[in-house]
Amino acid sequence: MDSPVCRHHFTLRCVPRTDARQRILELRHFLFPSDWLSCSRDQWGNALLYGCCGGQQSCFEANVCGLAETGLAVDTPAEHPGRERVFSFATPLTEADSALRAFSESLSLRTGSFAEMETVMQRVHEALSYQPGTTTVQTTAAEAFSMGCGVCQDYAHVMLSLLRAQGIPSRYAAGMLLGEGKSHAWVEVLHEGVWTGYDPTNCLVVSDQHIKLSHGRDANDCAINRGVFRGVAKQKTDISVIVTESEERRLC
Repeated sequence: MDSPVCRHHFTLRCVPRTDARQRILELRHFLFPSDWLSCSRDQWGNALLYGCCGGQQSCFEANVCGLAETGLAVDTPAEHPGRERVFSFATPLTEADSALRAFSESLSLRTGSFAEMETVMQRVHEALSYQPGTTTVQTTAAEAFSMGCGVCQDYAHVMLSLLRAQGIPSRYAAGMLLGEGKSHAWVEVLHEGVWTGYDPTNCLVVSDQHIKLSHGRDANDCAINRGVFRGVAKQKTDISVIVTESEERRLC
């Protein structure tokens, strides 16, 4: 921030979740400044850190580190069968326009099977080029598809738009990827009671190199950092990620 603010209330989704694919073995978090901190979960079961700082501050730092065991399973069973239909409907960020609807119809999707999803993933990968700085956090799937470029968030939103146009339950997943220095996003598709992850940015089926933080209807449900403060200041958010392989259990 370029000037001090006060009464900062924050909500963070930066803690990896344990599920059928991954298990969090060790975890430590450090937040500064923070007068009060609590842990909870949102409506999708994502871990939340939320709290506040009443005094003046000109910066806010959050650091989360630990050890995750991944690759436990390929798929994740549906947590609430029957309630997953919410992921079949478009959101403002994933609403299909005429171009996306035509593209979706050309895919001739029938069942949402693994083979079909691999095809969709590949088509999205081919339709967009990775160009940081061309889109923002509020760029819609239709806008990114029209420009033909974007970042991982846009690849995921375009794929979600294509699938939801056909009524296939699919959700946005946010997390980390081995070897990358930033947060990452991909898509999970529900088929026959299990969720399978597809990474259209890299044209990869989600593997043990992906560590999941959260999932939701779109990127807005998975925002890593949100908050409000009192004051007039320009702010800049920097998110860095370090994911390395480890053969021993140790806390960073």
